[in-house]
Amino acid sequence: VVLLGSAPDPRIQNEFVNLKNQLHSSHNDRARLCLTYDEPLSHLIYGGADFILVPSIFEPCGLTQLTAMRYGTIPIVRKTGGLYDTVFDVDDDKERAASQGMEPNGFNFEGADPAGVDYALNRAISGWYEGRDWFDSLCRRVMEQDWSWNRPALDYLEVYHAARKQ
Repeated sequence: VVLLGSAPDPRIQNEFVNLKNQLHSSHNDRARLCLTYDEPLSHLIYGGADFILVPSIFEPCGLTQLTAMRYGTIPIVRKTGGLYDTVFDVDDDKERAASQGMEPNGFNFEGADPAGVDYALNRAISGWYEGRDWFDSLCRRVMEQDWSWNRPALDYLEVYHAARKQ
């Protein structure tokens, strides 16, 4: 387990510091918490991770999951804002993905309780253990998805030209 980041709320940050100390003493080399902002390190983590958990309560855009997917890291996200707009659950969102011209590309969950996170994590980890071929194809699929501005820009141009003709 690797955790990179910080919390703006000092109480939550303090809980992370306590967790870091606890994990360091009990699992020295198997867990790492870096409680800071470190862009270069984040890219190394994306490149080496199988999953990225983004449990944001509020996320207007969500670049974390998009960057992770470029590296083939499967997102596990809360159904909120830009996270829900870009992560289509492999079990529950086939129709929603198809309506956007996409394919399912991760796991999502509702709620702000441990049960929601556990639900998505258990499905993701089970998929990893029970179907490595399936998981590897999911990794390739997320790397191939186009989240650039190319398609939205073309859509905008079509709307613009249609409006000019009226």
